[in-house]
Amino acid sequence: MKALLPLILALPLAAQSFEVGVNVSRQTYTRSSAPGFPGHPDPVVFDYDAKTVVAARVGYALVDLGPALFQVTAAYQPKADTDLKPNGVTVPTTLSSEYWGVGAMFNFKALVSVGAGVDYRFEKATLSNVTTADYTFSRPWARANVGYAFPTPVVKPFLTLEVAAPLTKNDHGPELQVGLYAGLRF
Repeated sequence: MKALLPLILALPLAAQSFEVGVNVSRQTYTRSSAPGFPGHPDPVVFDYDAKTVVAARVGYALVDLGPALFQVTAAYQPKADTDLKPNGVTVPTTLSSEYWGVGAMFNFKALVSVGAGVDYRFEKATLSNVTTADYTFSRPWARANVGYAFPTPVVKPFLTLEVAAPLTKNDHGPELQVGLYAGLRF
C-alpha cells in the first residue's frame, strides 16, 4: 500500500484529458542499391515511390500545467503499398508497410501550439513480387509539430502540421513522414 501512496497523491495532477486523431502523411524512402548481376556488372539502384498513409492515434495527458502538456500516445498505421523502381523502372513489385507504436509528447500551448516527442514504432515491411519477403523491425522516431487548437467549450478540435523521422536507418522502412494531424481533445 505504501508503494501506491505516491501514485494516489499524484492523481490530482493528472489532466485526465484524452486525444483521438488521424494523421494523413506523405512517407518517403531511402534509395538503396545492390550489386549487379552476372552479365550486368553495374549496381542496381532501388527507388520507392513516396506514398500517402493514414494512421490513427490516441493520447492521454498525464500532466497539464496550463501552457505545457505532457502526454503518452499510441498509434497504428494499417498496411499501405508503394511501387519499387529498380534503376527507375516500375516493375510488378510492391513494398507494403505498417506499424504500431507508443510514444511521449510535450506540447507547449499558446496561440500556436508547438510540440516535440518520440515514438517507438514496431514496423512490418513486406516486399512482394513473384515471392514474398517479410521484414519486421522496431526503431525510435522523433516527432515535431506546430498547430492550433480551436477554443470550444467541451471538446477541443485541433489541427497540426507534423514531421517525423526515424532515429535509425532501415532499408525497408520510410525515412521521413510529413503530414497533417487532426483530432479532438476531451
